[in-house]
Amino acid sequence: MSSLRLSLREIRMVLERLVQAAGTPAVLLPAMRDAAMYSAILPVCGFEGIEAQIAHLQEAAQQPPSLQEGQAGLLVEAAGRHAWLIADAVLDLAIAQFRLTGQGEVLATGVAQAAELRVIEGLAERHGLSAQAVPDGTGMRVRVAPRPAAEPTRLDRLRRDGLEVAAATWWPLYHASHAALAPDSFESRRHAGTIRVEADGRIVGRNDEDETDLAMLAADPARLRPDTLPPAS
Repeated sequence: MSSLRLSLREIRMVLERLVQAAGTPAVLLPAMRDAAMYSAILPVCGFEGIEAQIAHLQEAAQQPPSLQEGQAGLLVEAAGRHAWLIADAVLDLAIAQFRLTGQGEVLATGVAQAAELRVIEGLAERHGLSAQAVPDGTGMRVRVAPRPAAEPTRLDRLRRDGLEVAAATWWPLYHASHAALAPDSFESRRHAGTIRVEADGRIVGRNDEDETDLAMLAADPARLRPDTLPPAS
Protein backbone atom coordinates (compact mmCIF):
# COMPACT_ATOMS: atom_id res chain seq x y z
CA MET A 1 0.00 0.00 0.00
CA SER A 2 1.46 3.38 -1.02
CA SER A 3 1.76 6.14 1.55
CA LEU A 4 2.53 9.84 1.72
CA ARG A 5 4.62 11.78 4.21
CA LEU A 6 2.58 14.84 5.06
CA SER A 7 3.77 18.11 6.57
CA LEU A 8 2.04 19.92 9.41
CA ARG A 9 0.98 22.64 6.97
CA GLU A 10 -0.69 20.16 4.60
CA ILE A 11 -2.59 18.47 7.41
CA ARG A 12 -3.80 21.74 8.89
CA MET A 13 -4.83 23.16 5.53
CA VAL A 14 -6.97 20.18 4.51
CA LEU A 15 -8.59 19.70 7.92
CA GLU A 16 -9.37 23.41 8.25
CA ARG A 17 -11.09 23.34 4.88
CA LEU A 18 -13.10 20.26 5.88
CA VAL A 19 -14.43 21.77 9.10
CA GLN A 20 -15.12 25.03 7.26
CA ALA A 21 -17.14 23.18 4.62
CA ALA A 22 -19.07 21.52 7.47
CA GLY A 23 -20.38 24.95 8.48
CA THR A 24 -18.02 25.88 11.32
CA PRO A 25 -18.19 29.63 12.08
CA ALA A 26 -15.01 31.48 11.10
CA VAL A 27 -14.25 32.43 14.71
CA LEU A 28 -14.04 28.73 15.65
CA LEU A 29 -12.03 27.52 12.66
CA PRO A 30 -8.56 27.47 14.31
CA ALA A 31 -9.86 25.59 17.37
CA MET A 32 -11.83 23.11 15.27
CA ARG A 33 -8.92 22.58 12.89
CA ASP A 34 -6.60 21.72 15.79
CA ALA A 35 -9.19 19.41 17.38
CA ALA A 36 -9.54 17.56 14.08
CA MET A 37 -5.75 17.42 13.68
CA TYR A 38 -5.17 15.86 17.08
CA SER A 39 -8.03 13.44 16.52
CA ALA A 40 -6.25 12.33 13.36
CA ILE A 41 -2.66 12.15 14.62
CA LEU A 42 -2.98 10.89 18.22
CA PRO A 43 -4.91 8.93 16.88
CA VAL A 44 -8.40 9.26 18.37
CA CYS A 45 -10.47 8.55 15.28
CA GLY A 46 -7.39 8.58 13.03
CA PHE A 47 -7.39 9.89 9.48
CA GLU A 48 -9.65 6.98 8.58
CA GLY A 49 -12.39 8.32 10.82
CA ILE A 50 -12.21 12.03 9.97
CA GLU A 51 -14.90 11.86 7.28
CA ALA A 52 -17.35 10.22 9.73
CA GLN A 53 -16.58 12.79 12.42
CA ILE A 54 -17.21 15.64 9.97
CA ALA A 55 -20.64 14.11 9.30
CA HIS A 56 -21.31 13.82 13.05
CA LEU A 57 -20.24 17.44 13.45
CA GLN A 58 -22.85 18.58 10.94
CA GLU A 59 -25.57 16.55 12.71
CA ALA A 60 -24.71 17.57 16.28
CA ALA A 61 -26.92 19.87 18.35
CA GLN A 62 -26.12 23.57 18.46
CA GLN A 63 -27.58 24.49 21.87
CA PRO A 64 -25.16 26.34 24.15
CA PRO A 65 -23.53 24.24 26.89
CA SER A 66 -24.02 25.07 30.56
CA LEU A 67 -21.63 25.14 33.51
CA GLN A 68 -22.39 24.09 37.07
CA GLU A 69 -20.19 24.01 40.15
CA GLY A 70 -20.88 21.61 42.99
CA GLN A 71 -19.25 19.42 45.61
CA ALA A 72 -17.99 17.10 42.88
CA GLY A 73 -16.31 19.97 41.06
CA LEU A 74 -17.08 21.63 37.73
CA LEU A 75 -19.72 20.04 35.49
CA VAL A 76 -20.13 21.01 31.84
CA GLU A 77 -23.41 19.93 30.25
CA ALA A 78 -22.68 19.98 26.52
CA ALA A 79 -26.35 19.70 25.42
CA GLY A 80 -25.45 17.37 22.55
CA ARG A 81 -22.61 19.41 21.11
CA HIS A 82 -19.83 17.57 19.31
CA ALA A 83 -16.70 17.00 21.43
CA TRP A 84 -14.54 19.09 19.06
CA LEU A 85 -16.77 22.12 19.68
CA ILE A 86 -16.30 22.06 23.44
CA ALA A 87 -12.80 20.57 23.79
CA ASP A 88 -11.00 23.92 24.11
CA ALA A 89 -13.52 25.31 26.60
CA VAL A 90 -13.44 22.21 28.81
CA LEU A 91 -9.64 22.19 28.73
CA ASP A 92 -9.49 25.90 29.64
CA LEU A 93 -11.73 25.24 32.67
CA ALA A 94 -9.57 22.32 33.79
CA ILE A 95 -6.41 24.43 33.42
CA ALA A 96 -7.96 27.28 35.41
CA GLN A 97 -8.82 24.83 38.20
CA PHE A 98 -5.30 23.44 38.10
CA ARG A 99 -3.71 26.89 38.34
CA LEU A 100 -5.97 27.87 41.25
CA THR A 101 -6.09 24.67 43.29
CA GLY A 102 -3.44 22.28 41.93
CA GLN A 103 -6.21 19.85 40.93
CA GLY A 104 -7.56 20.38 37.43
CA GLU A 105 -10.64 18.26 36.75
CA VAL A 106 -13.87 18.86 34.83
CA LEU A 107 -16.71 16.42 34.17
CA ALA A 108 -18.36 16.81 30.75
CA THR A 109 -21.75 15.22 30.08
CA GLY A 110 -24.13 15.23 27.14
CA VAL A 111 -21.25 15.28 24.66
CA ALA A 112 -21.83 13.98 21.15
CA GLN A 113 -18.95 11.65 20.15
CA ALA A 114 -17.64 11.91 23.71
CA ALA A 115 -14.54 9.79 23.01
CA GLU A 116 -13.32 12.61 20.79
CA LEU A 117 -12.62 14.66 23.93
CA ARG A 118 -9.32 12.79 23.97
CA VAL A 119 -8.06 15.47 21.57
CA ILE A 120 -7.29 17.47 24.72
CA GLU A 121 -4.23 15.22 25.16
CA GLY A 122 -2.68 17.14 22.28
CA LEU A 123 -4.29 20.51 22.93
CA ALA A 124 -2.94 20.63 26.50
CA GLU A 125 0.68 20.40 25.36
CA ARG A 126 0.72 24.01 24.14
CA HIS A 127 0.08 25.01 27.77
CA GLY A 128 3.00 22.93 29.03
CA LEU A 129 0.60 20.39 30.56
CA SER A 130 -0.51 16.82 30.01
CA ALA A 131 -4.18 15.89 29.94
CA GLN A 132 -6.48 12.88 29.95
CA ALA A 133 -10.15 12.39 29.11
CA VAL A 134 -11.52 9.17 30.64
CA PRO A 135 -15.08 7.80 30.87
CA ASP A 136 -16.86 8.61 34.15
CA GLY A 137 -20.41 7.32 34.37
CA THR A 138 -22.32 8.81 31.45
CA GLY A 139 -19.73 11.52 30.88
CA MET A 140 -16.03 12.11 30.36
CA ARG A 141 -13.74 13.39 33.09
CA VAL A 142 -10.95 15.68 31.91
CA ARG A 143 -7.80 15.92 34.05
CA VAL A 144 -4.70 18.02 33.57
CA ALA A 145 -1.29 17.63 35.20
CA PRO A 146 2.28 18.96 34.85
CA ARG A 147 4.29 17.81 31.85
CA PRO A 148 8.08 17.42 31.55
CA ALA A 149 9.29 20.59 29.86
CA ALA A 150 12.09 18.88 27.94
CA GLU A 151 9.81 16.31 26.30
CA PRO A 152 8.99 17.18 22.66
CA THR A 153 5.33 17.81 21.96
CA ARG A 154 3.41 15.95 19.31
CA LEU A 155 3.39 19.17 17.30
CA ASP A 156 7.19 19.39 17.56
CA ARG A 157 7.56 15.86 16.23
CA LEU A 158 5.05 16.46 13.44
CA ARG A 159 6.79 19.69 12.44
CA ARG A 160 10.17 17.93 12.39
CA ASP A 161 9.31 14.55 10.88
CA GLY A 162 5.96 14.91 9.14
CA LEU A 163 3.49 12.04 9.31
CA GLU A 164 3.13 9.00 7.09
CA VAL A 165 -0.46 8.40 5.97
CA ALA A 166 -1.86 5.84 3.53
CA ALA A 167 -2.43 7.50 0.15
CA ALA A 168 -5.84 5.82 -0.17
CA THR A 169 -6.89 7.49 3.10
CA TRP A 170 -5.45 10.94 2.40
CA TRP A 171 -6.54 11.69 -1.17
CA PRO A 172 -10.32 11.44 -0.53
CA LEU A 173 -9.92 13.93 2.35
CA TYR A 174 -7.83 16.22 0.15
CA HIS A 175 -10.40 16.22 -2.65
CA ALA A 176 -13.32 16.63 -0.22
CA SER A 177 -11.61 19.70 1.25
CA HIS A 178 -12.03 21.50 -2.08
CA ALA A 179 -15.69 22.02 -1.13
CA ALA A 180 -14.52 24.91 1.06
CA LEU A 181 -12.95 26.72 -1.90
CA ALA A 182 -14.68 29.16 -4.20
CA PRO A 183 -15.73 27.47 -7.46
CA ASP A 184 -13.20 27.81 -10.26
CA SER A 185 -14.55 30.29 -12.79
CA PHE A 186 -13.45 32.96 -15.21
CA GLU A 187 -14.17 35.59 -12.55
CA SER A 188 -12.13 33.80 -9.86
CA ARG A 189 -9.15 33.45 -12.16
CA ARG A 190 -9.28 37.12 -13.14
CA HIS A 191 -8.81 38.12 -9.49
CA ALA A 192 -6.40 35.40 -8.38
CA GLY A 193 -3.34 37.62 -8.16
CA THR A 194 -2.13 41.22 -7.85
CA ILE A 195 -3.34 42.02 -11.37
CA ARG A 196 -6.64 41.60 -13.20
CA VAL A 197 -7.06 40.02 -16.61
CA GLU A 198 -9.98 41.36 -18.62
CA ALA A 199 -12.09 39.22 -20.97
CA ASP A 200 -10.23 40.60 -24.00
CA GLY A 201 -6.87 39.62 -22.51
CA ARG A 202 -5.98 43.12 -21.36
CA ILE A 203 -3.91 43.18 -18.12
CA VAL A 204 -4.91 45.77 -15.52
CA GLY A 205 -2.69 46.47 -12.53
CA ARG A 206 0.89 47.25 -11.56
CA ASN A 207 3.65 44.81 -12.43
CA ASP A 208 6.46 46.59 -10.59
CA GLU A 209 5.67 45.12 -7.15
CA ASP A 210 7.05 41.72 -8.06
CA GLU A 211 10.55 41.34 -6.62
CA THR A 212 11.54 38.58 -9.05
CA ASP A 213 14.50 39.67 -11.16
CA LEU A 214 13.48 38.32 -14.56
CA ALA A 215 16.64 39.81 -16.13
CA MET A 216 18.61 36.94 -14.60
CA LEU A 217 16.65 34.45 -16.72
CA ALA A 218 17.82 36.13 -19.92
CA ALA A 219 21.41 36.63 -18.83
CA ASP A 220 24.36 34.61 -20.06
CA PRO A 221 24.80 31.75 -17.53
CA ALA A 222 28.57 32.20 -17.65
CA ARG A 223 28.17 35.69 -16.24
CA LEU A 224 26.35 34.29 -13.19
CA ARG A 225 29.24 32.17 -11.88
CA PRO A 226 30.05 33.05 -8.23
CA ASP A 227 33.54 34.22 -9.17
CA THR A 228 32.17 36.70 -11.75
CA LEU A 229 29.37 38.25 -9.67
CA PRO A 230 29.99 41.74 -8.23
CA PRO A 231 30.65 41.89 -4.49
CA ALA A 232 27.64 42.35 -2.26
CA SER A 233 27.13 45.93 -1.14
